[in-house]
Amino acid sequence: MISLLKIYITSGVKHHYKDETNRRIMVVNLFSAVGVIITFFLGIRALIGLEFPLAAILLTASAVFALSQRIQIQFGTRRSRTVSITLLITCLMVLMFLLLITGGKDNTGPLWIYLVPPVTMFFAGFTRGLLALLLFTIACTLLFFVFDESLLIAPYTYAFKSRLLYSFLTVTFLSAFYEYSRQKSYDIALDLSEQFEQQANHDHLTKLVNRRGAQTALEREYARVQRGDKRFSIAIADIDRFKSINDTYGHEAGDDVLRKVSLIFSERLRKQDILARWGGEEFMFIFPETTAAEATQVLEELREILSFSPIAIEDSEIHITSSFGVCEVTSAVSLADGIRRADISLYRAKESGRNRVTVFTAS
Repeated sequence: MISLLKIYITSGVKHHYKDETNRRIMVVNLFSAVGVIITFFLGIRALIGLEFPLAAILLTASAVFALSQRIQIQFGTRRSRTVSITLLITCLMVLMFLLLITGGKDNTGPLWIYLVPPVTMFFAGFTRGLLALLLFTIACTLLFFVFDESLLIAPYTYAFKSRLLYSFLTVTFLSAFYEYSRQKSYDIALDLSEQFEQQANHDHLTKLVNRRGAQTALEREYARVQRGDKRFSIAIADIDRFKSINDTYGHEAGDDVLRKVSLIFSERLRKQDILARWGGEEFMFIFPETTAAEATQVLEELREILSFSPIAIEDSEIHITSSFGVCEVTSAVSLADGIRRADISLYRAKESGRNRVTVFTAS
């Protein structure tokens, strides 16, 4: 029984959804289940008691609650979730409005009205929830004090109606305050999480993706290669004689060179290409759906631009060059082998005189 309930509540939850989205899906499932059970039970009891109008209202509400959950699960899109939530809130408000008109069982129907503020605020959010509750309050006020003689079936005293609205507004205010605070706390936590994620996957000096972020991107591209007949290329670049720059001008100047070189590289790449600081003075290029020949053409352009772009250091300008090692990755090449082959190609480029692009060959 518990396992079945868990399956029902988690229906529609996806691992790639945000936590907030999955939480709302589960709450919709849970609320729909509770709404179906309560309204169905009360509807049957009203039917047995020959209270046919009340029974019709409750059983219809039970069916709508069930329908709202099915819409969310059946389509599994953001639009369907919005429709499901709108249907659920509308059903709840209409049900409450009808209970106010009829009075429900022994005029106890109005007691259920306090469900409306917290449920509406949670599902609709602060702004839309507040607007929906404002319209609902206006409708209730008109029902009680303008159209009471023509619409109200149940007899209520003026004191009861006024105090019901005052207490409802109080619960609405508290629910709105709680939802506003909760949303603000969630936004702050999400912002901090994104900042930590940014720091964890990016290099603080060059602002490029770091080795960890590059590894994630490599795994993502390799997964795409395995799913279909595709390929991508990896290139590792190394600034030539970088140690001499540090020894001559100091480490601060070396850091400045790294920043300027990374800017030259990144400004001339396609949007889908990824540039990462692989470590020290090494950079990694990831070219999605690109052959080694196509990647080599891009890297040759970068190599020439860098070699002919003097970089200012202190009161002088120096020319920087870089060597590149390229490897094409297919489903027949493991990711680790692809990185290793790009590294081997870089070593061959350095051994061949530097300032060149070398593509991996088995020989």
